[in-house]
Amino acid sequence: MRRPALPLLAGTAVAGALAIAVPALASPGSSSPAAHAARARRCNVVIVISHGRRVRACLVQGPRGYTGFPGPKGATGKTGKTGAPGKNGATGKNGTNGTNGTNGTIVASAIVQPTTTPPTANLINASNIQSVSEPNPGIYCIVPTPGVSLPTGIATVSPEVSYGIIPGPGVIAVNAQHTNCPSTPYEVDTYTPGTATPALATGYAFTIAIP
Repeated sequence: MRRPALPLLAGTAVAGALAIAVPALASPGSSSPAAHAARARRCNVVIVISHGRRVRACLVQGPRGYTGFPGPKGATGKTGKTGAPGKNGATGKNGTNGTNGTNGTIVASAIVQPTTTPPTANLINASNIQSVSEPNPGIYCIVPTPGVSLPTGIATVSPEVSYGIIPGPGVIAVNAQHTNCPSTPYEVDTYTPGTATPALATGYAFTIAIP
């Protein structure tokens, strides 16, 4: 069975086209061997058979085609493994100790609790205060502890509501001249609150602090 002639003709036509593309390479007297080698390095040389002859042909690269459309986005890769924990940082230095604060200036203090049997009254949480008396309703004479150096007639007082006989705070005042307590250096007077002219009244507890 004879083979079809069409592939041979096609192959011959291609070979002829390749040979015509580079006539300088196929011509025997084109140039020196060095020039021939230089041209050969600039193209892809192939051997084709044209009309029964072996011919060297140069495949010349054509112009660059248009850039194709971007392909679809690939799938997201798997998350990598968690890295090893970092080393612990160095321990910080201890700070310097703060300086001690100055000593407080209160040298005597107490809570004075009135009672129903004047001239007595109770001292609660007393410090450097020896006794207290109530010679008249609402007048309290306070005696400091012997040997304690205290300023005369200087004290700070404020109402106290949990130890009083009368509920609620009274009006508490220091009598710096201790006119009703001539034998003691401190006098505190208590008054009924909420009146235009306050009147001395017993039953109101208070605190006293002597700086």
